[in-house]
Amino acid sequence: MGSLIGLSSMRVIVIGDGLTRDALSLEYPFRTSRSNVGRREIERLMGAGKQYGNGPLPSFVRSILIAAAETDGPRFLLLDQEVEDDGVIGVDDEHSATLVGSAVVGPIEEIAEGAIRIPSSPDVLPWSELGRHVGAADSAGEWPDTRVLVLGCNTEGRILAIASFLKSVLGCPRVAVSSHLVASVTQEAHYAALRHNLPGAGIEVLLDLDETAEFAGLDPSILRDLDRRPCAIEPAEAREALEGGRRRIVELLCMHWTAADLRPLAGGFSGSLLFLAEGWKGEARTEPMVLKIDDFSAMRRELTGYHQVKDFFGKHVPTFGYPVTVEDWTGVGMDLAAMEGRPQTLQDTFEEADGEDGLALFLRRLSKALTLVSTKLYGNTSYSSWVVPYRAFGLHAEQQAVWFRENADVILSYLEDTQSEAPRVNVPQIEKLLRLVASNEDGIDSEVCLTHGDLNLANIICDDGDNIWFIDWTHSDLAPLELDFAKLENDAKFVMSKDFDVDDLDRLKRLEEFFLSHRLPPPSENLPDDLKFVKWDLRYRKIYEAIGRIRAACFDLKTEGEEDWVVYRAALLRYALHTLSFDKRRERGECELAQLMHALYSVEGLVFDLIADDFHLKIRAERPKSYPPRLRVSIDEAPWVLDCPGYDPPYHVDEAVLGAAETVSSYAWADPEQIEFVQDEDRIRDTRFKDDSGRPLNPRGRTGIAGRGKLGLWGRNLSVAAVITRESGAAGQVEILLGRTADEVDLLVPKGFVRSGEASGEALNRVVAAETGWKPGEVDPVIVFEDFTYDRRQTDHAWVESRAYMLHLDASGAPISFEPGGDFDEIQWWPLDADTVNRVPSGQALFIRSTVEALVESGRLGAGVGEDLLARTG
Repeated sequence: MGSLIGLSSMRVIVIGDGLTRDALSLEYPFRTSRSNVGRREIERLMGAGKQYGNGPLPSFVRSILIAAAETDGPRFLLLDQEVEDDGVIGVDDEHSATLVGSAVVGPIEEIAEGAIRIPSSPDVLPWSELGRHVGAADSAGEWPDTRVLVLGCNTEGRILAIASFLKSVLGCPRVAVSSHLVASVTQEAHYAALRHNLPGAGIEVLLDLDETAEFAGLDPSILRDLDRRPCAIEPAEAREALEGGRRRIVELLCMHWTAADLRPLAGGFSGSLLFLAEGWKGEARTEPMVLKIDDFSAMRRELTGYHQVKDFFGKHVPTFGYPVTVEDWTGVGMDLAAMEGRPQTLQDTFEEADGEDGLALFLRRLSKALTLVSTKLYGNTSYSSWVVPYRAFGLHAEQQAVWFRENADVILSYLEDTQSEAPRVNVPQIEKLLRLVASNEDGIDSEVCLTHGDLNLANIICDDGDNIWFIDWTHSDLAPLELDFAKLENDAKFVMSKDFDVDDLDRLKRLEEFFLSHRLPPPSENLPDDLKFVKWDLRYRKIYEAIGRIRAACFDLKTEGEEDWVVYRAALLRYALHTLSFDKRRERGECELAQLMHALYSVEGLVFDLIADDFHLKIRAERPKSYPPRLRVSIDEAPWVLDCPGYDPPYHVDEAVLGAAETVSSYAWADPEQIEFVQDEDRIRDTRFKDDSGRPLNPRGRTGIAGRGKLGLWGRNLSVAAVITRESGAAGQVEILLGRTADEVDLLVPKGFVRSGEASGEALNRVVAAETGWKPGEVDPVIVFEDFTYDRRQTDHAWVESRAYMLHLDASGAPISFEPGGDFDEIQWWPLDADTVNRVPSGQALFIRSTVEALVESGRLGAGVGEDLLARTG
């Protein structure tokens, strides 16, 4: 019964806690005890009916005690034990009762010889006694090959506490808990401990009773009749595809089932695994569950995004269980409410639509999904903000043009190999236009809302009752409203439309040109003659009808006019560029040549349309809300050297500026309204352009507003910015100090204006101290940038020039805590990488890029790291 394996080289300790009558008894006096784990769990541990007393827990304890009595093998520490003189395990009160009678452990002599009793109470664990019996590391700091198995009740409480103490405090190398030998009062807490809390504390969770026996040094065959194994994974292909940690995650997520049938769901290209798991408990079938496994950082982002949106979506997002992490992978189980029939993604519905009925089903589900996401998320969280389209969508980065050239050249080489007569594109010309378009840092008032961030049709799950769920919230964040709609359109056109070949390219190009020339496509019966094929060819009609619904849903939410069409097209450009890399031949995605060329035609059409758009032919209209609307001025009319007889801009000076000008101070931040009373004559004299009244004029030309606006000084307003960096703990890594306000996404460097009569170095120290609570002290600032900088407050008579300083600190001299002030509600160190820099407004990003160049030149930042950062930012 108690045969052993390998005990000569291994020290095994088994600790039993909560094995008391009030926890494990079916008798009436104990059923209502808060410690009692309930009939289902008692029978799972102890055995049911005639097998009561021969379940996994008593059988395992009996085997351990026999082995302990026969050898110097495993020691069994029994907490909360009292043994009566008559050889019966007795009950002093509700909480001092012990293991349930001799039927559980066999003859009482086995306990006397093999068990070490440690008195305990419901509220206090005997930590010192546990430590004394378990032992500790030797004088050399090494542990013997010690294994500790913890079993009993209250998995999420006392069992977790004991196991964590052994692992984290005593440093025991291997501590384990078997799912077949522990129980809890509440099932949710029990599974949370086994799937999340215990693994998170470094404690092994054993799902196989044979594995548990081997861990304790017992022969597994002694418990094999009990047949307690992990959830069986089917089919064989799915089981074999799950390697190492990912298979373990599935077993943990499905531990409450006896078997799980996994069906892959269509997904993207991130490397994540997405399954629909249909389960069984014995012969009974359970409700299905969606399983997703990805690397830890991606899953953490998804869980964060899910918690942002769950209050808005209710039942239309899955209910996430506790995450399970094994090795580098993390998995979650997602329950879908009220599922009817076979679920499938909306991408599956699109791709399987091969007739009128299939198309009608897809369009019905698409329309319902668009209505749900528009009303519950976009319209519910939207607000008006200033949107700079090309920066908002990451098109400003130099790397975008480099990737375009590389991908386009490869795609065109594929086309040449086919000897097709399909239309070609001029890659160098498109690249040049792309750079011009993406360099536009102008913006417009537009809607921003909480978005999905990567909404494709594979992230929308439907069932036979047309119930809808949205999954994969990894990239959820505030963004322009158009973002998700453009992604859906992109995937419908290029990624999911797999039935085209090179012979279809001429028609695909014509259709794409039509889409880009019509903000809202007309009904298909109103198409021009050269597009009549759309009506009778289902491949094209699926795309056309889908895009019509997507755009209608998007623009129904817009409050502005035609001008917002530029934001949508900029988003389309972003995703079309990304699609060029989804190359199946290079094992980067699922797009064949026809799909890649279709996306390339779209990029061509978009850059030609956008470069000619009115948005690109006007100077900036951005302004603070207190300003009157700017008189719109074309680029050709902006220079002062050109006559502009009709130019009559509104005049504006903020009340705060006028009030500050009346205050007499040696360090005044505002000039008097009368230009002749300005004391800093050099600032005025050095200005290249002046008006008839002698007031300095903006060197970059007409702005559409006269006066000073919110800027205090006539002419140049000098701003100082502190780019504060420090050596990171990681080799070759640098961090940057950035702040932000509580309700903004943008990150900012400490920055402020030099006052009249103040030296720029004095201003720098004042600004840093005011916004961070830290005084630079002995740090020598280095000027890394000095020039005109765009500022939304600029006017014809006042503008901003910036002087940016680098303050680089070593790790030991860098402050850790700060007291945010001025414009900041919070300030902290951020990694100096592209993701961080792209969250900084373009003007200040220029300061950081100059700092990166200085850090590389001084050898404080690796050249390769610096080049990559500069390529991915702008």
